[in-house]
Amino acid sequence: MTTPTKELPMYDAFGKPTELKPKITYKLRVKNGYILALLPDQHQRRLPNLLVDHK
Repeated sequence: MTTPTKELPMYDAFGKPTELKPKITYKLRVKNGYILALLPDQHQRRLPNLLVDHK
């Protein structure tokens, strides 16, 4: 029996959706149901949980 896999969305350090580019090194961090993709010169910022509806 296999477990269905779910792709996690990827965001940059500013909380905007992003896609990885070839020949660039990223630091990837899994956070609250999404992947944070940081460039070498970026640091993790204080981001809200992007997948929760803020009402």
